[in-house]
Amino acid sequence: MEEKLRHDNVAEVALSAMVSMIMILLFSAIIAGMALMMIEQAFMESRTHSVDQSETLNSIPYVVVFELEELDTTGNTNDRLYIMFKLPYSSNTIPDTNVKWALMCDINDYSTPQQTNSGHTLEYSSGDFDAATDLTGNAEDDAAINEFVQGTYYHIIIQLSEPDGAGDCDLVEDMAATLVIIVENGRTTELDFYVPTDAMPGYDLMS
Repeated sequence: MEEKLRHDNVAEVALSAMVSMIMILLFSAIIAGMALMMIEQAFMESRTHSVDQSETLNSIPYVVVFELEELDTTGNTNDRLYIMFKLPYSSNTIPDTNVKWALMCDINDYSTPQQTNSGHTLEYSSGDFDAATDLTGNAEDDAAINEFVQGTYYHIIIQLSEPDGAGDCDLVEDMAATLVIIVENGRTTELDFYVPTDAMPGYDLMS
C-alpha cells in the first residue's frame, strides 16, 4: 500500500512539473511574440522615416552659376544675385516655396571716424525660391512654376531687400558674405563669396 501511494506522489509531482513547463513555454511564446511585434514596428517606422528623410536630404540644389546681377552703391534696394541651379538627386518634385535662402553679410562699420573701433556687423536678408523659373523664363516670376523637377535647370534672381523690403544685407565692394540654401526639413548648403573692389554685374562669385 505504501509503495502504491509512493508511486501516486511521484506521478503528481511529474504532472505538476509538466503543467509548470507548459505554462513557462506558453508565457515565453507570448513574450517572444510581443517582442517580435515591437521590433517589427520599430523597423517599419525607421524605414518610413528613412525613406522620407532620404527624399528630402537628396533634394539640395546644385548651384551651377552664381553671379552678381546688380550692385547698388547707395544701399541694398537694387542689390541682386543671379543663381542657376538644378536638383539632380531629388526623387520627388519639390514645391518652389520649400526651398529657402538666407544671405549673411559682414558689414564694416567704418562710415565715420568715431566708428573706427566698432568692428563688424552681421546683416541678414532672406526669402524663398518662388520667383525661380526654368531657363526659358526671366528668373523672377512667382507664378511661372510651382515646383522643381529632378534634373531640370532653373534660375533665379535674388533681391536682397527681401523679405518684403526689410532685408538688411547691403552688398558693397571689398566685403565677404555667405549665401545659405536649404530645402525645408532637409539639408543646407553654404556658398561663401567675396565682392571685390570694382565688382561689376556678371561677376562670377564662385571664382
